Amino acid sequence: MTQRDRAVALLLLASLNAFGFIDRVVVALVAEKIKAEFLVSDFQIGLLGGTAFAVVNALASVPVARMAENYRRSTISAGFLLIGSAFTAFMALTVNFTQLLAARLGMAVGSAATEAPPHSMISDMYPPEKRASAISIFMLGVPVASLLGSFLGGAIAENYDWRSTFLFFGVAGGIISLLCFLFLKEPARATVAEESGPTVKPSAWQVFSGMMGSSTIRFLLVGVTCISLGSFGVNTFLPAFFSRSYALDAGQAGLVFGTISGVASLVGTLLGGFASEYFARRDQRWLLGFPALGSVLGAPLFVIGLMSGHLAIAIPVMLVGSFFFYTAMGPAIATLHGNLDSWSRATGSAIFLLIVHLVGQGVGPPLVGTVSDTASSMIYGGNFAALCAGAAGQVPGSACAAASAGGLQMAIATFAGFFALGGLALYLAARARHRAEAAA
Repeated sequence: MTQRDRAVALLLLASLNAFGFIDRVVVALVAEKIKAEFLVSDFQIGLLGGTAFAVVNALASVPVARMAENYRRSTISAGFLLIGSAFTAFMALTVNFTQLLAARLGMAVGSAATEAPPHSMISDMYPPEKRASAISIFMLGVPVASLLGSFLGGAIAENYDWRSTFLFFGVAGGIISLLCFLFLKEPARATVAEESGPTVKPSAWQVFSGMMGSSTIRFLLVGVTCISLGSFGVNTFLPAFFSRSYALDAGQAGLVFGTISGVASLVGTLLGGFASEYFARRDQRWLLGFPALGSVLGAPLFVIGLMSGHLAIAIPVMLVGSFFFYTAMGPAIATLHGNLDSWSRATGSAIFLLIVHLVGQGVGPPLVGTVSDTASSMIYGGNFAALCAGAAGQVPGSACAAASAGGLQMAIATFAGFFALGGLALYLAARARHRAEAAA
């Protein structure tokens, strides 16, 4: 591939990743409106935004990755995004929670090819010393999705309705998938096996066994999973937190959420890729040590902003704390792919992300919702579930609204602690990697 081919491919892959991420978080942008219309609890919103998506997405990711090891990764990624975008648009046609849940499962299948196959492509496009920064550029699709998606999604929901938000993102994702079909080139697979004899394609079990045989990868997996648990648990309810605590409408809450998560992930993703590579030139431990330090420092800052009670304080302090939560993925995937070849990287990424997303997105949002419902009921002191369901819990100044806001604040603060735990595990991964290289 020429330099221009790589640039176009990286742009298209980042765009594809952006819509895969939007499919993951779009429920958070309209959660309060869905809750009011269908009279559902925070636990059900967590189920819709997290578990229902994550379980199906995780289970589909490994078979999709196996397809990517044998066929054109670019075609598979574009095709599955088209499927996911169609189901995103179908969300606009639902008339009850069951239909919404069913369409959400289709979105999950479609998003199964927006991470692992592109990871494999990028590792074939760039040498090992440039992979962390290249993957971080690919991951810029996430902050762009957070910024534009939150601004547009919240504004569309407020000025039209929540169904229009799903319809808009479904059509836009379909356009990106068609552009990928037309212009995304497939890089040649580079593998050591080609130099020494016939290419050997390991099975999914062999890839998994090799990964689990490395203490570095085990600690890395624990660290990124903890960060994912905190991230999906917190972000699924962050727009609702600003609506409940500061009486912001859907558009305003989307703007604040996009500012925090979008700007933080934009800066953090770039910082994680380029700063980690820079410091790793002097000491390889910094490739994972940099995001480890950031996660430990960022968690208390985020909680301080969350508990401040003043919007002017909450936004900048939570923003600074959030910078460090997005630094890990580029260095993590670069470290993982350093232990795999071109015929196993898509599968390795899929297995890695299966565990990360299954725990992070599958468990995080419903657990935060459960803690929020429980804490809100304790604050209210009565039959909160019955008396404060749906729109009744959103009346400004009411006891229901106050209890709902306080309970959600406590739940988010609790799960922010997982960022610090993730940082500790990343430090242990960096240390394990250094010891393994010293013993080799």
